[in-house]
Amino acid sequence: MSTFAPLVRKMLSHMNVPCNKKDRLSLLFDIRPLVDDTLYQELHPYIESAKALARLTYKSLYIIDYNKMNFLYVSGNPLFLCGDSVDEVLSAGYQFYYRHVPEEDQAFLQQVNQAFSDFLREIAISERSEYTISYNFRIIPSDFKEPVLINHQLTPLRLDSQGNIWLSLCLVSLAHSREVGDVYIQAVNSNMQWRLSAKSGRWKQIEPLTLSNQEKNVIRLAHQGLSVREIADRIHRSEDSVKGYRKALFQKLNVSNISEAIAVATSRKLI
Repeated sequence: MSTFAPLVRKMLSHMNVPCNKKDRLSLLFDIRPLVDDTLYQELHPYIESAKALARLTYKSLYIIDYNKMNFLYVSGNPLFLCGDSVDEVLSAGYQFYYRHVPEEDQAFLQQVNQAFSDFLREIAISERSEYTISYNFRIIPSDFKEPVLINHQLTPLRLDSQGNIWLSLCLVSLAHSREVGDVYIQAVNSNMQWRLSAKSGRWKQIEPLTLSNQEKNVIRLAHQGLSVREIADRIHRSEDSVKGYRKALFQKLNVSNISEAIAVATSRKLI
């Protein structure tokens, strides 16, 4: 059994999230979008834009259709595909989650969907597309015995006439932390952030994370592959100073090495 499973069950018990098949990934009736089929004729530009974006990023990219509970578009990046072809994933729709996401994580995803929907209800409809959510869960590729922890970023792409999410754009990459969860909401037009509490299931606004100029320099130069000594020479500081900047970075970003620090700083747009 995966070492993640007990952790996920403990987290879900705090959140009062059921782990049975009946409730997995279900969408409550009042948050399902109301969409006329004729509106699907207007979606070609969304698909073409997603294709263009997929050509520019190493991340897996796809569009969720909450009305039909399937995928409007899926990129060819192999990480999210789990060994399936693009056509197979498109054909499977939501069944893809049931096949490739552990049961405990399916319950977690249902909780996240509900929590994000509740959060957006408090936001003016005209502003609901200006928020992103990021969280970690596991997928099981067809040729792997152990699950792979991924980071999943999502932002509303189109709403229905009532302000419910109809389409969402999703980006998938390997997780830069080590646990299922780590759920954050980011306001696109400000530095405001919220974190979902594993104990209460409620959103808590958190202080925006900032890096000093020297910490940003260390991250950027480390990303270029420079050693501690080379970074010290470049920024005209001692090696001990650079090691101090790295230590401060690890504490701020809650990571244990420079590779994780680079990933977190990049994903949270800190550099």
